[in-house]
Amino acid sequence: MKDNTYDIGCVPSSFWFGFVGSNILVPLISLVSGIKVKTDKDFLGAEGPIIVIANHESFLDPMVTSRLTHGRKVNFVCGEFLFRKHFWGHVFKLGGAIPKKQFAVDTGAVKAMMKVMKRGGVLVIYPEATRHVDGHSIDTFDDGVAKLAKKAGAAIYVQRIHGAYLTMPRWAPKLRVRRGRITSEFVRIIPKEKIASMSVEELDREIKESILYDENKWAVDNNMNYGSHKLADGLDNIAYRCPCCDSSFRFRWDGDNSQICEECGETFTYHPNGTITYGDKMTDLHEWSLWEMGRLEAEGNASVVTPCELYKEQDQFTFVKTDEGTLSVRQGEIRFAGEGSVVFDTGKLRGIVCNYGRFFEVYDSKGELYRFKIPGNMVYKVQQITELS
Repeated sequence: MKDNTYDIGCVPSSFWFGFVGSNILVPLISLVSGIKVKTDKDFLGAEGPIIVIANHESFLDPMVTSRLTHGRKVNFVCGEFLFRKHFWGHVFKLGGAIPKKQFAVDTGAVKAMMKVMKRGGVLVIYPEATRHVDGHSIDTFDDGVAKLAKKAGAAIYVQRIHGAYLTMPRWAPKLRVRRGRITSEFVRIIPKEKIASMSVEELDREIKESILYDENKWAVDNNMNYGSHKLADGLDNIAYRCPCCDSSFRFRWDGDNSQICEECGETFTYHPNGTITYGDKMTDLHEWSLWEMGRLEAEGNASVVTPCELYKEQDQFTFVKTDEGTLSVRQGEIRFAGEGSVVFDTGKLRGIVCNYGRFFEVYDSKGELYRFKIPGNMVYKVQQITELS
């Protein structure tokens, strides 16, 4: 079924959103994943239009938001990749969800959002546009939410989600739930009267300050643990560089909760609260990621050169392999050379869409989507280099 047969941004279906989603799927997923969130009753009586924003920790976030806002129909703004499965794409759209291209201009999504605002509805937006990589919030998103709120005369409710990242970390190779507890609450309300008096720059700054959150620190401070087997499986998708010997891509997973650097032999143990220990030192994935970025900045000419398979989007549901060759990434440029060639100026990109350990995707200026499949855990380094541009 094509998008033009759907009323994108419609009032969510009572059957799909209410009965199937809110009353069956969400409670079941909440039970399995440890979501312990009560409805905010004051929110149910608040006058619209309203934009709910929240930190984006994992695929569980919409379930958490649904529990907090239960009893009120809301329209979720979601990455368009979630709609690539025929059945779920159909269900999401009937449930009022609005697909949006990540890191690309999407006028269709903006029009659908304004439709919701004009009828006094509720939009749920995760302004970071992508899930946390290392447990820490992202502050590089644009001012789109601030502009939308001012144009629509909407209030903003700021939701904070705790525990969803450690329950289902993005870097893990499988959607394996780690047993713990997920909680959430509204931490700030920005009334529409205040928003009307603020500049876009002031409002954008307040939104970014409201979203700021470090789950690793929260877990340690609150003695929270998220246990499972294979805790460290996939850790090297982000922690790819050894802080002991400075080698890259030399880790191997060792048992349930450790990875070993094959260059220097150091063992790094990942704990259920998100901390990582090695020798007599302790860190976490956010600190490790910052260190890796600092090393790339210090080098000044960081690059990745690797074999690559190129895929292009045939339709909404299908990618086809169109070429294979060599991918070269350096500050300022992503270049693929095979039978054909593709070049992106990274200074003009808003970001790249990453599936860590597998591939990354880039939209060109015409909205055409390219998927680059590269070996193992190089995706995160590619992302870091493009962010330095």
